[in-house]
Amino acid sequence: MVHQDPDVEQLRRTVTPFLAELRAKSYPEQREMFDAAMGGEPLPEGVELQALDLSGVVAEKIIHPRAAAGKALLFLHGGGYVIGSIKTNRSLLSRLAVAADVTGYHIDYRLAPEHPYPAALEDAFSAYRAILASGVKPENLIVGGESAGGNLATALLLKVRDSGLPQPAGLYLLSPWLDMSTTGETYDRVGARDPITSRDAMRVYAAAFLGDRRDDAYTSPVRADLSGLPLIMIQVGTEEVLLSDSLTFVNRAALAGQGVRLDVWSGMPHIWPAFHAAVRAGRPAIEEAGAWMRSRLGLGS
Repeated sequence: MVHQDPDVEQLRRTVTPFLAELRAKSYPEQREMFDAAMGGEPLPEGVELQALDLSGVVAEKIIHPRAAAGKALLFLHGGGYVIGSIKTNRSLLSRLAVAADVTGYHIDYRLAPEHPYPAALEDAFSAYRAILASGVKPENLIVGGESAGGNLATALLLKVRDSGLPQPAGLYLLSPWLDMSTTGETYDRVGARDPITSRDAMRVYAAAFLGDRRDDAYTSPVRADLSGLPLIMIQVGTEEVLLSDSLTFVNRAALAGQGVRLDVWSGMPHIWPAFHAAVRAGRPAIEEAGAWMRSRLGLGS
């Protein structure tokens, strides 16, 4: 029996017509509409924003009074690789940074279809190296992302490994999109209940992102060799078509000898912590993610 959360039901009534209107528009119009809808969320008290350039990549630093010196989170926004920005990610990242007692970093990586794969991965890799070059030690850094940003965060650490660079202290994934094939069981089992996305939507995003490139282990990490990554935490809901991505990924990670924590939240939709103002279950999810990050960074549980 599926748990019916009243906050999620209200979100469903609100977000369904919004997303139908958004997806009928051009990508530039979608980006503007999405930024306007998600970019106005208030930030926690005491949070300050600092514009950055990380090796040519537009970025932003989230600073707050509780941040432990030298401890950081690089968090990558979602949006199917075609929409989303620093503006849409700012509220969620600021709350994760406060919960984890860290300084937050995020980037405006290049978006498809104008900039298909591997543009976003190149930008994330440049930003990662720039953060390390700024003095943040890898053992004091968490890398994370939500939805397509979870795909990008995982691909980034695969590229970091393959390039011989040091891994961060942990990888945090929220409702990650990890398989471009859109063939997971939950597309059929959960598709009618997912208020945020669908197989059709993800296929459109995948085609825009891949362009004329073939899907590979960086674009679909469920098929990658996952050895050599840091400890991983995944939060995913039962009401999202991407649930199978996480289940398959966790199985492969465990078989590769990786330590991985999977938290499946009953009744929760895609990226529900991003809707923390409306879906109250998003707040404890943020706190649990923050506690895991603090533990990985030696700041206590």
